[in-house]
Amino acid sequence: REYRSERSSAGRVEPSVHEWKGMASLSYPPMPPILSLVVIFILVYLIDTSNACGMQLCYDRWRTAASAADNGLIKPPNGEIPACVAHRTHLVCLIAEEQNCRTNLQYQMTKRGIIHKMKNDKCYAVGDVFNASAVMDKGIIIRPNNLICTFRSKYDKTPIKYQHCGLFGDPHLRTFKDEFQTCKVEGAWSLVQNKYIMIMVTNNPVKDHGAATATSKLTVVIKKNEDCASHDFVTYRARTNYLPGTFENGRSDVGPDKSVAIQVMEPGKHVEIYLRFIDTTIRVRQIGRYFTFAIKMPQEIVEQSLGDDTQQLCVQGCPEQEQINYKKYLAEKRKIMDLNQGDIAMTSERASELCRQSQVVDFYFDSCVFDLMTTGDENFTIAAHQLLEDLTELSPDIVKTQENRTYLNYEEIHPSSGCRLKSNFIPWTCALAVLLCFLFDQRNS
Repeated sequence: REYRSERSSAGRVEPSVHEWKGMASLSYPPMPPILSLVVIFILVYLIDTSNACGMQLCYDRWRTAASAADNGLIKPPNGEIPACVAHRTHLVCLIAEEQNCRTNLQYQMTKRGIIHKMKNDKCYAVGDVFNASAVMDKGIIIRPNNLICTFRSKYDKTPIKYQHCGLFGDPHLRTFKDEFQTCKVEGAWSLVQNKYIMIMVTNNPVKDHGAATATSKLTVVIKKNEDCASHDFVTYRARTNYLPGTFENGRSDVGPDKSVAIQVMEPGKHVEIYLRFIDTTIRVRQIGRYFTFAIKMPQEIVEQSLGDDTQQLCVQGCPEQEQINYKKYLAEKRKIMDLNQGDIAMTSERASELCRQSQVVDFYFDSCVFDLMTTGDENFTIAAHQLLEDLTELSPDIVKTQENRTYLNYEEIHPSSGCRLKSNFIPWTCALAVLLCFLFDQRNS
């Protein structure tokens, strides 16, 4: 203080804070510009490649081709059904995108699903693909098919919005609202109920595996609809070791122009029910002793289920008292390496390895690990894989919400707060990192 007073009294002006440079040995050199550029390039590359896979383009081409097939605009010369051209169009497009998509698990699953469809429909691997521009050049406008009892949205000028629900494993549930739950729900439960359809499941304990339950019975009831279905109820019922290819009345279709139809995709293992008048697809698979269930339904029809007081698992989810905190279970059991030390049927490490081999991701990966640890039944890896594949085929847009995680992230699985990572977390983090690097570089230049 005395020193400052003396200097000031001598008429010297103290340098401002901004003028002070400090000792050279205590300052930090600016970040080398080349390093900043490298960091920015890497981060921008990560952001860009997260969206580089062209699956949506291929889906759009398939959708256009499928619509053309429905309207009789595709006539294969080799005796195939028109849908084969749509399948092949989708597959050829995906193959062309392989360089950008080869590390994307959803891409691999979609591709395998199309190949499986082509095999079921007896399609040729080589043949015609759909050329939309050729159809447009002829002045033909592709519209939804005009069969009797075809679903028409009340919003004519906007595409139909669909919602999805799936049930599999111990059991695990994806609701129409894209909520993910693991539940006990032993006994009979309703999945969907509205004025058109009622779907119920029965979940029984998995033999010799404590509290674990799985779906052993499934019933689909198509309600009376004299115009587009039947003058009476039409029922489909499946139970363990019995997955029929017909409704209980012995028929495989009812209604005008087969507006309700069941198709056997793989005898005893996979059937598909389609209700054209509400544009709803139901897939049922038997894997081991138990069933998986997937449904695709227009949002307008789903909303009609909201007024029903029945507890519908696909609509409201499982009651809170029936929900299992699978995240907590996985976090608590992850360190058990000896099966004799805890009530697990398989270690977390071994279960994770098998589930990665099954190529399931995110919630389906967690569910797969959970089922293996609680039951040891490797059929549950197939169930998780098939359910994810079914939902991906029914709605390829689902891939946009996937993180493609194939590991157990315990900080996320058993968090200390209610924060949940979103699928776009990494791109936004990268973008923020780029901005910070730029600002830091500017300040030091």
